[in-house]
Amino acid sequence: MKPLENLKQGFKHHTDQGRKKIWKDDRRLKSSRLNGRLLFSIAFWAVFAGAIFFTFQSWARTGFLNEKVNGYQDKASAQIARLNEAGFANSPAGEDYAAQFIAAYINVPYNEKEREERSNTLQSYLAEGLTAGQLEDLSAFGGKRVLKSASLYDVKNVSNTAASYVYRIEYELFKIVEKEQEAEKKEGSEEIAGEEKITAYEEALGKKEQMIVVRLGTDGNSFNVIEQPYYEALPAVTRLVSVQDSTDQANRNTKAESALKQFASQFFTSYTTNSIEEMSYLMEEPETLQGLYEYRGLEDFVVYDGEQKGQYIVKTLVLLQEGDADLQTKHPFTLIVTKENNKFYVQDFKHTIGG
Repeated sequence: MKPLENLKQGFKHHTDQGRKKIWKDDRRLKSSRLNGRLLFSIAFWAVFAGAIFFTFQSWARTGFLNEKVNGYQDKASAQIARLNEAGFANSPAGEDYAAQFIAAYINVPYNEKEREERSNTLQSYLAEGLTAGQLEDLSAFGGKRVLKSASLYDVKNVSNTAASYVYRIEYELFKIVEKEQEAEKKEGSEEIAGEEKITAYEEALGKKEQMIVVRLGTDGNSFNVIEQPYYEALPAVTRLVSVQDSTDQANRNTKAESALKQFASQFFTSYTTNSIEEMSYLMEEPETLQGLYEYRGLEDFVVYDGEQKGQYIVKTLVLLQEGDADLQTKHPFTLIVTKENNKFYVQDFKHTIGG
């Protein structure tokens, strides 16, 4: 019986061990499946999130680059426009060419031969397809025109290949008058007394001032007048309002004027005699006119209260004399002055009474 019982127990033991192994393998398989699914899900969502992130980055970067490119293009276009304008407006060659043309165009001689030479000269300035005959008709003009002055006033309508040069000119017109005079008999002369002799003289018709606009074209190497020049009236004469002291008069401090006038007199004396280093003890941003002018006094001296306590605004005209020439000029100044430890100090120094 005992061997049989031992056999049963051995069988049971092996059976239990097999079950445990199956359960263990089953748990290991489930755990392995779970880990695989988790890793796959993590990888999938990571790739999906990465794709979205990189798509957004690509979109943002494209927008950023487009904005940058557009900005560079706009900037480049503006720079090119400025270069074109600066090239034409500041071109000594273009300005000189226009001035030479104006001299040839405005000066009209009386003599027929000289007029023919002038016409040939004008033609050399004109672009192909434009002739001197298309600029004027002198058939009825029996006088002459003389240019007195010409100065560049403006350059406008600037493009890559053309610009209009505006000159202020002054010229004088003359009428040629022919008069018959009786010839006088002179010794050794074949003239017969009583014969009529025709003489010509110039009669001034007056001066004129106006604007003339000359349209020039260029191919980058040379210039030509590409259209008939035209005239404009002189700019209207206007009178601007001068800079005035606009400080609120309610802030005027008459009590402090005496002390500050004494300080200002000492300050401007130093301003015309001291060095920059020495002036640094009297003002925030030192300036000097050392050796250039001499201080001669103050006019229209006014003091106002400043924005802060112990601060004053001083406005005045300063008389400065140039060397020994006894030539005095009046210079406007605004000083922002503070008082610390019973000493005045210039915080701000402006060459205007309006500031």
